[in-house]
Amino acid sequence: MFATTLPDDNGKPQALSQWKGKIIVLNFWATWCPPCREEMPELSALNTEYQDKNVIVIGIALDEITLIKEFNEENNISYPLLAAEETGGQLGFDLGNDKSALPYTVIIKPDGSIANTYFGRISKALLEETLVKLI
Repeated sequence: MFATTLPDDNGKPQALSQWKGKIIVLNFWATWCPPCREEMPELSALNTEYQDKNVIVIGIALDEITLIKEFNEENNISYPLLAAEETGGQLGFDLGNDKSALPYTVIIKPDGSIANTYFGRISKALLEETLVKLI
């Protein structure tokens, strides 16, 4: 995963390795996915609340950059949104998404190992159950 570089919603390449050593809440989503859109305000709040505790939320969209940018401009998400239109499915699969489900969320420990995975819509409270054990 840390060898991956994806463009952000402005098209600027972002290496996932820049977040190595943090607790990462990696959320796979798409602009066309209603449950994905529904959970994003909670993910945004989580990112803001936990940013000083070595936690970052990263959204990996299986979507086009222009659609991601439009979505972010309308919703003002507090965490990085990266475009993985062609490679996101494989990256998700490599991280345990054997159902090709969206949304799909992975909590990654600072050492790069997986702490937990979630298929479908998640909540801030559900993620906090794992996060509090890692902080």
